[in-house]
Amino acid sequence: MKVQYYLDILKPHQPGLDLLARTLMDINGVKKVRIKVDELDQKTASLHINITGINLSLEEITEVLGSMNCALHSVDEVVCEATEELD
Repeated sequence: MKVQYYLDILKPHQPGLDLLARTLMDINGVKKVRIKVDELDQKTASLHINITGINLSLEEITEVLGSMNCALHSVDEVVCEATEELD
């Protein structure tokens, strides 16, 4: 099943967005990561992260985000789609 998560995340300025995206790409099944900065302040950044892949686990994504000192504010949208592989 193809899954897309749209997440609202709070993270410190470090690690950088590129490292965060590459680390999320290492999760089993992830095919695409898109990060958009919503707001910056002195110590943190508010992000919108779109993660797309096959049979993704929100729990695993949350664990990876936590290991990088990121906090999940909300899951704003979830899209599930049957894949041709399941037909």
